[in-house]
Amino acid sequence: MKDKLTILCILGPMLLFCILGIMKPADELSLEERRKLEQVPNFSVESILNNSYFSKWTDYLTDQFPYRTFFRQLKGTISLNLFQKIEENNVIQIDNSLYELNPTINEDSINYFTELLQETLDKYNHSSHVYYSIIPDQIYYVDDSQIPKLDYKKLVSQVQTAFQNYSYISLFEELNKDSYYQTDIHWKQSALQDVVQKLKTEMQLPTSNYSWTKQEVTPFYGALKSRIPNNIKAETITYYTNDIIEEASVFNYEHQQFEKVYQKENIHHLDGYDVFLSGASSLLFIENKMATTNRELIVFRDSFASSLLPLFIPDYQKITVIDLRYITSDYLENVEEINWQDTTDILLLYSIPIINNSFTLK
Repeated sequence: MKDKLTILCILGPMLLFCILGIMKPADELSLEERRKLEQVPNFSVESILNNSYFSKWTDYLTDQFPYRTFFRQLKGTISLNLFQKIEENNVIQIDNSLYELNPTINEDSINYFTELLQETLDKYNHSSHVYYSIIPDQIYYVDDSQIPKLDYKKLVSQVQTAFQNYSYISLFEELNKDSYYQTDIHWKQSALQDVVQKLKTEMQLPTSNYSWTKQEVTPFYGALKSRIPNNIKAETITYYTNDIIEEASVFNYEHQQFEKVYQKENIHHLDGYDVFLSGASSLLFIENKMATTNRELIVFRDSFASSLLPLFIPDYQKITVIDLRYITSDYLENVEEINWQDTTDILLLYSIPIINNSFTLK
């Protein structure tokens, strides 16, 4: 009798939650986890035979588990407080900010990164104006010897050794820990004044005094917020615009359509950072309709550039934005709209998390 009671106490709640999971309306998205949730699988004879049907049902019940968010937070709280872990899902909270831990250098990844970019430029580039910058992750600026960090000097040195023919523009001194969002790995556009000035000076862009209007959108929940229990409130995305940016056109090569530089409605996407240049895109062509110069810029980038590049639109007639995570370097040969001319400026702008895990580049 005692054994039966024990089994009932264990299996009863599990069965109850499974039934509730099947009965409750399926949620399409999890804003906390920033992903789409599994939906009721479609029945087919083929899915039965290859066992994918039952596998998807397992995924569905896991994703649609009642009070899933509560139990995820409970698990994290127990891990941090009861078991005294300093991190959860590779994220640590210090004061009122979240930081991603990436303490180990991946030399193979750095080699892959530099070799891919070099091969690409050797194949297409005719310009002698090639610059590159490395964007540090936020935890670089945390002054705490107990926090594991990677060897930044070694990483930068390895990239510099490979990119000896390109001009390095260091941005480490132009940023600080407040330059980044509290719940996201990305930097804030509103904190990039020194970065913009440093890049423009090194790239020999003329001094200009454009007027800017500040705009704000909220709420913004960064990618790190879902990975560790925290009570950090929603943040605000601040961006700067003017008549030149508002008149600029952004042609999304992948979607074959024109878009705006800023899209405020994207704050409600799974990634609110999509406010900037519509988020992840393989290839963009930004044209400045009010340009007083014929200068062009080609940028090889990751997502950090999305919030930076709008501030460079007034300085160029055209900016080509290439993200090798979503387009192969070989395919660029088929894109006639890219002007690989000798007067074009080229900027390689990548963050340390991508350089240190570059196998997503094609």
